[in-house]
This record gives sequence, structure tokens and C-alpha cells, in this order.
Amino acid sequence: MKKFHSGKTGFTLVELLVAMTITIILLGVLVYMTGVSTDTYRSSRSEIRASRQAKEALTALSNDFESIVMRRDGNAFEWLYAGEETSRLDGPEGREIANTSRLIFFTSATDRYNGSVGGASDAGGDVSAVGYRLVYRDQISDTNDEEHAVFSLYRTLADPNETFNNILASEDLEAAYTGQFSDDADFEPSNFLVENIYEFSITFLIEVPIEQNGVIVTHVVRATMSPGNYLREFRVTGSDINFEGSIEYPTGSNLTQDQVENGTLAGVDIAITVLSDQGVTLAKKSGIKRADLIKKYGYHYTKSIVLPRP
Repeated sequence: MKKFHSGKTGFTLVELLVAMTITIILLGVLVYMTGVSTDTYRSSRSEIRASRQAKEALTALSNDFESIVMRRDGNAFEWLYAGEETSRLDGPEGREIANTSRLIFFTSATDRYNGSVGGASDAGGDVSAVGYRLVYRDQISDTNDEEHAVFSLYRTLADPNETFNNILASEDLEAAYTGQFSDDADFEPSNFLVENIYEFSITFLIEVPIEQNGVIVTHVVRATMSPGNYLREFRVTGSDINFEGSIEYPTGSNLTQDQVENGTLAGVDIAITVLSDQGVTLAKKSGIKRADLIKKYGYHYTKSIVLPRP
């Protein structure tokens, strides 16, 4: 007598539970890996964008400083001014720009005459006044509307003719420059350089040669702009260096302020912090502290510039 089988097979409840568990684990791993990949992509994208913004800012500053014009022949005129930003456009309360300085000096910029050096508009002048300012502003609509504002670095380059007639050979460079460029003029959209710059720190390197035991020893003094209780103002004239506030004297140098003021400005260290777009958004709409904002969403860049000898 033959036995017949139905031929139907199936999964037991245990087998189904094991399969479901494995599927859930695999999906969890997939979701996790997708999240990691997305976060890595966003982080890399933010870093690349910050690097490009920093490069643009540092390149402009480097080019201008490497072509700086100063005459140290005993004249009484000012050739460089650095001081506190006066506009008060420093950002949301509690997340204000970390460190910013207003910077004005003379340079033989290659983009003077709107880049037409040697062209029909070139009147032969080779010196332009340049000013840098970092503010929290909406540069697109040219307003102070904080809803659409970002941290914006502006660069204003004066025409050589305007520089020669109204700014050069002044004993108060800041006043002469401000007389030609009000806030509205400085913050024209055409002067916008780069956004998301959250910190703009300048350190001036001053060489001070001192005779010690019959040997000339050159000390390097670092003067870092830090508005508030530290270095608030720094000026270079044709005869000396003047500053308001405190500077960092080399250990064991025993230098005096008079000796430093008779030194030579030899270099500049520039440090900037760029915020990611997410960091800028959080600076506007969250209660995140400034230190946490910089730590989590800031990218830091520095550049040392050797100045031509006056």
C-alpha cells in the first residue's frame, strides 16, 4: 500500500522569528551606516566650504600685506591702523563675533583701478588705501536686517587718486579713511569679500634690536589685537609704533614700551574662524553659547605673512 504526501512545506514560528530578527538587525545596520555616511558627507562638505572661504579671505589679506606701503623715514604720517570695530554690528546677543578688528593700511594692490592697471584709467598711482571690517549683516539686500544677516568680511579698496588726494599723508589714518568711507560706503555689496567669518584676529610681529653685552640681539614682540581689556589700538607712523593696551613681551627680554615703539613691524599673523552654515543658523535661532558654537561648528585657519621692509 503506497503512502502519499501533500508536498506542502512551511516555516515554523521559530524560523519566522529568527528571519525577522536578522532582517531587523540588517536594516538597523543599514540605517546606521547611511547616517554615518550622511554625517561624514555633511562634515566634509562643511569643511571644504569653510576651507574655500578661509582661502579667499587669507589670500586677499596676504596679497595686500605683502604689498604694504610704509615709509619709516621719520615722517609724522600714519601708515597702518588697527582698532576696535565701531559699527556694533557684532551679531546675536550672546553669540557676538568672537574677536574682530578694524584694519586700515596702504598697499600697492594689483586690483587697483578695478584691475585695469596699465589701462586707460591708470593715472600712474601705485598706492591704495584698503580697509577690512568684519560685521554681522545682510550683504545681499544691503541692510541691517538680522533675520537674513550673516557674518560678513568686507574689503574696501580706495582708488589711488582718492587715496593720494584725501587719505595719504595724514597724521590720523582712521579719521582720514572714515572721512571718505562711511559705514554705508564700506558695506556696499561690491565690497563684500566672504561670509561666515566668525573671528578675525590680527597679531603684529615687531622686531626690536637691543644691544646686550656688546652683541645686537633681536627680540620679536607679539602684539595681538584683542578689543576690550587688552590691545585695543595699534598704529604705525613714519617714526614709531603706537599702541593702546597690553602686548606680549618675550620672556626675560626686559624690554620697555619705548624700545618696542621704536621697533620695526616685520610680519603679521592672521587667524580666522569660519562657521559652517549650520553653525550660522544656530547662532541666529538657538541659545547655544559662543564657546560651544566655535567648538562644534568652527574651523580655524592661520597664515603668517612676512612684510616688506619699509
